Amino acid sequence: MNWRNKHNPIGTLSRSLVLAASLVACAPLAAQETDPSYTMTVIIDAAHGGKVAAGKYERAIEKITASKSNRDPYSKQTNLCVAYTKTGELDKATEACEAALAMTLETRSPRRSYIGAARSDRADRVYLALALSNLGVLHVAKGSPEVARKTFREALELETGLSAPKVNLARLAKDEPPSA
Repeated sequence: MNWRNKHNPIGTLSRSLVLAASLVACAPLAAQETDPSYTMTVIIDAAHGGKVAAGKYERAIEKITASKSNRDPYSKQTNLCVAYTKTGELDKATEACEAALAMTLETRSPRRSYIGAARSDRADRVYLALALSNLGVLHVAKGSPEVARKTFREALELETGLSAPKVNLARLAKDEPPSA
């Protein structure tokens, strides 16, 4: 490992998010979802994110909820948000998505204790955009496209470069019936 990656928590963050952000939904969001092309983002390097990314949602939920560790609560809630949404457990997904969002709003760095205190404003905006985008997909799954649109736009306004909100907003526009 070279010095830059070893001592650069933002590099680690970027690598983790690049992997996570590149995951496109491979399975339907919920039973009523007709098109799986909305993108949800998981935190690959924590809280059984690899299981979520691999589509092993029930196993990930089981492992995450059984864990007594509070080492990285943001990742735990983010990954539960995705897994519950994918399994159609929308009430539990709402609770997890809103908890992840609340953590980004209440603390400057929701993953500070996990990846270190050397954080940037951009990284904080990425976590907020990620939480908003996942919440927007949940709103789509719940049949609330207007709320989803607003949430995706809020994520885009953070100008993080995260592709999920843009992809999701475009998909939502494509799903809308043409204006009369």
